[in-house]
Amino acid sequence: MTLYDAYGREVDTGMLREEQAAPTMAGVRNIYSVMHPSIGLTPERLSGILQQAEFGDPYLYLELAQDMEEKDLHYLAVLGTRKNAVAQLDLIVRAASSGADDQRAAAMVREMICDGPIQLDSVLFDVLDAVGKGFSATEIMWDTTGREWFPAQLKWRDPRWFAFDWISGEEILVRTLKGETIPVESDAQTRQPTHFGGGGLYVAMSPGIGIQPMTAPLAPYKFVTHFAKAKAGLPIRGGLARAAGWAYLFKNYVLKDWVTFTEVFGQPLRVGKYHPGASEQDKLALLNAVSRIGTDAAAIMPESMVIEFTEAHQNGSSELYQSFCEYLDAQVSKAVLGQTLTTEMPNGGGSRAAAQVHEGVRRDILNADARRLAATLGRDLVRPIVELNMGPQKQYPRIELGLPDDSDVKVFAEVVAMLADRGLRVGQKTILDKLGIAAAGEGEAVLSAASAGASNRGT
Repeated sequence: MTLYDAYGREVDTGMLREEQAAPTMAGVRNIYSVMHPSIGLTPERLSGILQQAEFGDPYLYLELAQDMEEKDLHYLAVLGTRKNAVAQLDLIVRAASSGADDQRAAAMVREMICDGPIQLDSVLFDVLDAVGKGFSATEIMWDTTGREWFPAQLKWRDPRWFAFDWISGEEILVRTLKGETIPVESDAQTRQPTHFGGGGLYVAMSPGIGIQPMTAPLAPYKFVTHFAKAKAGLPIRGGLARAAGWAYLFKNYVLKDWVTFTEVFGQPLRVGKYHPGASEQDKLALLNAVSRIGTDAAAIMPESMVIEFTEAHQNGSSELYQSFCEYLDAQVSKAVLGQTLTTEMPNGGGSRAAAQVHEGVRRDILNADARRLAATLGRDLVRPIVELNMGPQKQYPRIELGLPDDSDVKVFAEVVAMLADRGLRVGQKTILDKLGIAAAGEGEAVLSAASAGASNRGT
């Protein structure tokens, strides 16, 4: 049986048993960072890095995005807050219908994803790396030792190991030195592209996809590819790191000036005085003493010489640097979280009502991230599990990520109870799906009313 993924690409089950984007020591997928474009970053350099990413090679941009998370603590904090907020949500698998096949498919997906060996919280956090960088690629390690295709592991792959095609800018390609056979739609035969050195041709999988040299298409059903666009456009331009990069650049300029200001005005001026008959050797000894006492707080000099401490006259104030850094941090908070009151309290304080409004904005972003992630998991993980084990289906189980609101659950229960008392027939499955509760299994102990429990104990 021939399988096709959500993009209409034919699935080669032989390629699913091998790692396509594993790290290499001497190849193009090295784990080490040797470029570090954040060192000596200038506006011209940043513009060049962003343009290079737009043209299909985001390597330096992704290196810069990684450096930003390591060097800017505020950006790391707000980005981690946004990703952790989604990663900790409950994952619910819902059947497409009440049919036997749909129920079986949902039970299988639930067993493999929720009850299997996958560390779900860690996996979701890694997939959400797309929030900062624009995309993420997580490789599925399929276990076929049993009778089923089982996703034993989901491995996050370094985004630097991927690029985008030159034509659409939307197809993710894996960097590789190995020539791979790529089908050509206009020709029944296949060609072997040469991505490195010598002659040879490389071809496209379809007229709209341009394969770069030293790259290959991702194998269908092998990757969970997530796009978290902050705005419409090319996926590589949708990452928050692209917008936050300018704040990172200007903030580092300000921090450098702030450190220089602190070095100049942070300690008193030291003046050494020597007597008129002092020799050049005495003057040199006094100069060394003045220099050392500013750093070591200890020095020796002739008894006839004097060191005076004069309070430094500040021609400026450090509040200027601090205010500018706080302003840039606030802009980053708005870009990542949609607000600022959940990260820092303004100097003038803030009202509880304003904080609640800001928290509401943040919850909207949380729900949007959860819906996008659920759609990605349904397309790249749920569908492969079902089709590899049960064949193509008309509809597939749905993934939902949500944090139930206790007040909403209470209102829902009261409404259902009132309607049931008035004779409305409500199916148990509908209620259980709404609450995210699985139906009790055969012979499983179930909850009962307190009065019923007491009467049972009495008998």
